[in-house]
Amino acid sequence: MAKVEKVTLKGTIKGLGNEELILMNIDQSEIARTKTKNDRFEITAEVETGDLRYYMLYAPSVGPLGPSMSIPTIYFFIDSPKITIKAELKNEQIKVKSLKGSPGKKESDRIMASLPSASRVEETYDNYNKAFHEYNEVSQTPENMKKLEEASRALDALQKQRRDEIFDLLPQYTNSMPFAVIISSYFGVDNVDEAEKVWEQFDPSIRHCYALRRLEDLIQRGKSCAVGNEAPVFELATSTGEKIKLSSLRGKYVLVDFWASWCGPCRKEIPNIKKVYAEFKDKGLEVVGVSIDNSDKAWKKALEEEKLDYLQLGDPKNITSKLYNFNGIPFIILISPEGIILDKGLRGETIREKIAEYLK
Repeated sequence: MAKVEKVTLKGTIKGLGNEELILMNIDQSEIARTKTKNDRFEITAEVETGDLRYYMLYAPSVGPLGPSMSIPTIYFFIDSPKITIKAELKNEQIKVKSLKGSPGKKESDRIMASLPSASRVEETYDNYNKAFHEYNEVSQTPENMKKLEEASRALDALQKQRRDEIFDLLPQYTNSMPFAVIISSYFGVDNVDEAEKVWEQFDPSIRHCYALRRLEDLIQRGKSCAVGNEAPVFELATSTGEKIKLSSLRGKYVLVDFWASWCGPCRKEIPNIKKVYAEFKDKGLEVVGVSIDNSDKAWKKALEEEKLDYLQLGDPKNITSKLYNFNGIPFIILISPEGIILDKGLRGETIREKIAEYLK
């Protein structure tokens, strides 16, 4: 089971120089911090081990946590008292070159290397990255687009093959926490039924594994916000600070759009939502925008730019993603006057079509 243990992390991040380095839990809460000296670092701290959870090292000077083109973090298991990491910083991205001292990492690497598709991974990704660069950075010619499309199809095929290979291995690894970590990464909000079937196959003796506990939580949350169930209740504030409860909108059909100012697809979906609101607002429809921006300034700027005339709420702590089990936006749901989820994952013309089924 998980236990608290004193551990030492040390190593080098070539190119980082003399900068701050923070050891964090997977939820981004801080454990300890140090400053590198000529790329080298060492951190001693008490952390939970034994359940193969991920930790991360974060270098603030490289970039922010959250969506960006930089990679300022290193993810790893702490499953022994001493972990040694060698990494390199290049083009605002930290890449691990080697990690020693982690039995979980060693076993995970062994499993992935045993897959029949393993020999083609590096070449397939390299081909895709090269084609992507040629089209987006060199010349957007039809020929380069064709190469990018071919590389993309090859990458999709490889990823599907690897998924199938991993799932085929499950009967052999029902007692393996490293394998549980690998396979659990394939589940999200759209396949909780499949996730439950996989979770049930793991031996109860390893269900304390962090990955399996998170998978179980995903399953339970997925069930709680499934179509036909009561919509989880939340209370959030408008841009002026007024608190609004979702339950206060009972009696109307409610379309909820979870979005963010930095999300391009979200912004493209807004015109569809505005049209739907204009057409159905006098027929019993309420529309609610829930922004998961952690920047109040960015959210309010987007509100001004989009000139939104329906209810807008801010969720800077992103509590709704757990309540409604989504990990991608835009995420749009329709709720009945009784507070029951009628549909979710709506996009484009489907938004109007679904609303029109109820508000004729």
